[in-house]
Amino acid sequence: MGKRLIGKWWPLGNPNGAESLWRAGKGGAALRAAVSANGAASAANLAPVLADIQAEGHTSLRAIAVELTARGIKIQRGGTSGVGKVKGDLTTLYGQSQ
Repeated sequence: MGKRLIGKWWPLGNPNGAESLWRAGKGGAALRAAVSANGAASAANLAPVLADIQAEGHTSLRAIAVELTARGIKIQRGGTSGVGKVKGDLTTLYGQSQ
């Protein structure tokens, strides 16, 4: 299915799907590795801030997300942090989340 815009349906995503990756000989493993590396780098950049927030007593995922937003820290695509982002970062950093 696609996205409906002004009475028409527009397809979402790459019209060739993963075919271009297969032709380039990369497959899905290269994509997963790149996404994983980006997530690890993002979590590493936030590690000192997360430690500071937790030291201030904000221990729940929601409280940490609210504090990140209050400090004006944006996620990679420019939005605000949510519980899922905080949980993912803590899992990446410490191997488990709260």
